[in-house]
Amino acid sequence: MSASSEHPQKLRVLHLFSNCKWTGPAEPALNLCVALRARGVEADFACAPDAGSSINKVVETARDRGIEPILRFFLSKHRHPLKNFLDQRSLSALLRDTGYDLVHCHLDNDHAIAAKVARRAGIPLVRSNYHGEGLPETKRMQQLLADTAFIIQPSQQALDHDARHFAFAKERMALSPGAVDTERFDPRRETPCGRRWLHIPMDAPVFGIVARMQTHRHYEDLFAAFKRLTETTPDAHLIVVGRGSKQDKVGFRPVAELGLEDRVHFTGFIDGENYVGMLRAFDVGVFLVPGSDGTCRAAREILAMGKPMVVADRGMLREIVRDGETGCVCSGSADSLYEAFRQLAQNRNRRREMGAAARRLAETEYSLETQSACVETVYRKILS
Repeated sequence: MSASSEHPQKLRVLHLFSNCKWTGPAEPALNLCVALRARGVEADFACAPDAGSSINKVVETARDRGIEPILRFFLSKHRHPLKNFLDQRSLSALLRDTGYDLVHCHLDNDHAIAAKVARRAGIPLVRSNYHGEGLPETKRMQQLLADTAFIIQPSQQALDHDARHFAFAKERMALSPGAVDTERFDPRRETPCGRRWLHIPMDAPVFGIVARMQTHRHYEDLFAAFKRLTETTPDAHLIVVGRGSKQDKVGFRPVAELGLEDRVHFTGFIDGENYVGMLRAFDVGVFLVPGSDGTCRAAREILAMGKPMVVADRGMLREIVRDGETGCVCSGSADSLYEAFRQLAQNRNRRREMGAAARRLAETEYSLETQSACVETVYRKILS
């Protein structure tokens, strides 16, 4: 064995995240940096410093997790000619003065800021894709990928799409399903009791969904299916975690019209330990359509909590949930959802078997350790 393989080169990587909001890919991008640091990679994290009058949760969370973020850029969420120009100038100076081996981008605008700057500096650029069905089919994306060395893909569907649409070589892409913190999302950990908070009996079958309450999230199919379930399983409950500008239209009013007020529980937005405790209250998780995070992170968090999932065959959900093993994949219609709900509600042992398989899947394929090992391998492949 060579000395270089015994003592591999220490890597220094700059991660760029062009947003100040704690939404979508924010936590996955930050968690990846934390996990890479645990592997000995010097992973720096640059994000937007200005959140207006709101608390910049990206900055605060980075500090809470031991990373002092780089705040010398604007890193606006959307393209801004002047701010992008100033960011490109600042990035050029940073790359010139600091010995980064790679630049790793996570969102479209930080990709746009970094692409040509990294190419001129002779530093490879990596892009993480959070679109489960593939990157947006735009001319701008085609131009950005021309200056991109490698794409980290969340699904086989996305990898195949980008190879086909952008003629991006498959050997310059790697499949790395989104990761969750399996230590935080661990059913064996003590957490606040979501059932006690919502006054749900401990032995009742509970279904739960985590999704913003918007018109495209198919809540009408969920409530129709659950209404039928209460006719065969009258002690069943449904927990809805999330909020949204359409919550009255898609949630509160339909539930009242169906007479389900005592069976459907709306928690609103919750986070921290209360969020983990609420997932623990589920017997079965539900996910119907990808949202702003096309990688459907909440589905993997529920699996990590040892809960089987009922998911619609939309986006990359079929790749996250193994049908018949860690949950049920159905069409997403009210009829198909009801049938999946009925089977799991009436078979406690089946729920437990699927839940145990879900936890094993999360520990082996969806852990931060697995993801960060894959990404480090990509880095070394590029630099070799």
